[in-house]
Amino acid sequence: MFMHWFRSSRAVAGHVMTKEDVIKAILKKIDSKQDRAFTLAMDELKNDALIDIKEDGVTLVLTEKGADLL
Repeated sequence: MFMHWFRSSRAVAGHVMTKEDVIKAILKKIDSKQDRAFTLAMDELKNDALIDIKEDGVTLVLTEKGADLL
């Protein structure tokens, strides 16, 4: 979900997926049953150092490692 959005945006390291982007691209397309998967996906990308999560808990920043995988 997240990496697809970055890829389709032709993102480079440091590219930001804002809270509004997350809502439009991801949250509006999932139901309550998928909410846990959403959280796990964010955590996995963060733990793999592909993204950084800003203080608001929703805004995502693509890392150099993440950009290399695109």
